[in-house]
Amino acid sequence: MDNLGSKTKTGFARRRFMESFMGIVFLACAFVSIVALLLIALFLLINGFPAMAEIGFLNFLTGDTWQPGNNPPEFGILPFIIGSIYTTTGAVLIGVPIGIFTAVFLSYMCPKWLYKFLKPAINLLAGIPSVVYGFFGLMVLVPIIRSVSLSLTDGGSGLSILTASILLGIMILPTIIAISESSIKATPRHYYEGALALGASKSRAVFKVIVPAAKSGIFASIILGVGRAIGETMAVIAVVGNQPRMPVSPLWIDGIFRGARTLTANIAAEMSYAEGLHRDSLIATGVVLIFFILIINLLFNFINRKRSSSKASLGVRLSKVGFVQKFINEIYKFLDTFKFKPAVRRNISKVVDKLRFSATWAFAAITLSALLFVIFHILSNGIQHLTPSLFEWQSNSDNVSMMPAIINTLFMVILTLLFAVPIGVFTSIYLVEYTKRGSRVVKLVRSATEMLAGIPSIVYGLFGFIFFLGVLGTGYSLIAGSLTLTIMILPLVIRTTEEALKSVPDGYREGAFALGSGKLRSVFKVVLPSAMPGILAGVILATGRIVGETAALIFTAGTVARVASSFFDSTRTLSVHMWVLSGEGHNIPEAYATAVVLLLIVLTLNLVSAFIAKRIQKG
Repeated sequence: MDNLGSKTKTGFARRRFMESFMGIVFLACAFVSIVALLLIALFLLINGFPAMAEIGFLNFLTGDTWQPGNNPPEFGILPFIIGSIYTTTGAVLIGVPIGIFTAVFLSYMCPKWLYKFLKPAINLLAGIPSVVYGFFGLMVLVPIIRSVSLSLTDGGSGLSILTASILLGIMILPTIIAISESSIKATPRHYYEGALALGASKSRAVFKVIVPAAKSGIFASIILGVGRAIGETMAVIAVVGNQPRMPVSPLWIDGIFRGARTLTANIAAEMSYAEGLHRDSLIATGVVLIFFILIINLLFNFINRKRSSSKASLGVRLSKVGFVQKFINEIYKFLDTFKFKPAVRRNISKVVDKLRFSATWAFAAITLSALLFVIFHILSNGIQHLTPSLFEWQSNSDNVSMMPAIINTLFMVILTLLFAVPIGVFTSIYLVEYTKRGSRVVKLVRSATEMLAGIPSIVYGLFGFIFFLGVLGTGYSLIAGSLTLTIMILPLVIRTTEEALKSVPDGYREGAFALGSGKLRSVFKVVLPSAMPGILAGVILATGRIVGETAALIFTAGTVARVASSFFDSTRTLSVHMWVLSGEGHNIPEAYATAVVLLLIVLTLNLVSAFIAKRIQKG
């Protein structure tokens, strides 16, 4: 009996030790996001602020000349700030109306059979790598814009503000559609039904009642779309022209057909050969870019908090319509002054309803057409170039095989997931299982995670270049690229895992505790297995992000076209391989073939993720 009692005490002590030890491990993983955010901010500021101080803060921000080769050199980033504003504004003007009308279509007008096809198609639009978008823009949009420019102005290469705006407008569609649709569907259904009961038509009920009620969520989608556009690098650098001068105002017809350079494009274009003050000035450009992204994130968080605090008074907000709705109301008042007969007024109302209905279907068709056109163009021009020689083991100037890049991509995915998945899962376990909801630690970790999620990939590349290559001395290598990507995908893994853990019923935990299981055992034996489908879906999405990443890897992993034999070898992934081929100009067929492989990988990952999500919903 004494021996049995001592074994019981020993087992109990061992279990208490493991509970305490793993609690510390979970807490340490939770603080990785905070530490990563602080390191990014610290090293960028340390390397960027001295350059700003030497140049002069005002001269740096408002100078209109960027000439590193002058004596003395001139570093003014105002042209790039204005270029970013022009291209982002153009993207918003194109993407926002299409995105919002498509979200309305998906929420209230889309037939079920079409929704099953259109919704996954939009998700696929979000998963297409930026480098593929950039290549599509270079090969399709640039020639079209060049032809239009020649017919309307004195000339132009097609590499312009308009081209970049159109491409970015397509790229921000998934963000705007997803969040707007979610916000529209979250509006109580009885508002719509009540409007119909009072005699409103279907389109009038949606646009006069539902859309104003969901306006804060729609506005949040626009803000995130702006963040996506202003932080884009690889697609923009392919089509914007990269001219380091003050862009011509797009208010003039000639201006939109002229080239420009954005903040992100400036960093990507010159970082590879910059040194000294020139290099530090590019890092300072990254600091300015982060400042813009921070403002955007703060706006988004403010709107989210406002939405959460005002759900109870949603009915009151229905009367507070936006400026567009007020403008429409003024039109109606203006029409009232003509004393139209009731029959005429009804006819006008029917015409407006038909216009809304037609616009909704038209914009949804544009969204679907954009996706199909991108995919069809890549596949039709790339499949024919998928020859056996492109899958040979070695790549050289005579045969730019993609096989080394495919193998390196596999290495990069495995190594990054080995770092990111345990940290992300353990962080989520701590947030959901080991802390009280709403605690300061939870708010701090989530804030850091949200900020990390909003940082552009080019900034991650700058940080990796400074910290891993410079401070740790890894050089361009597989390990430097994977560590940089680990920080990039960490917010995605944390978010999806956290939602998966929250979806597990509390009864499972209570049942495990009632049977004598401790918290740690219940987490690993009950909660995690139940949440595994959701966690796996997040890992698949993270894999897609790794496969499609380009900007961060150019600065950290390098571009060497051979299979990495060690963690410290410079390497080239599939997306970087495509970027190099498209940039060289004389390997366009091989670039198309590489784009096909990238698209097929992304499509497969999206289909698997959608299948798992459907299984979760059925479960």
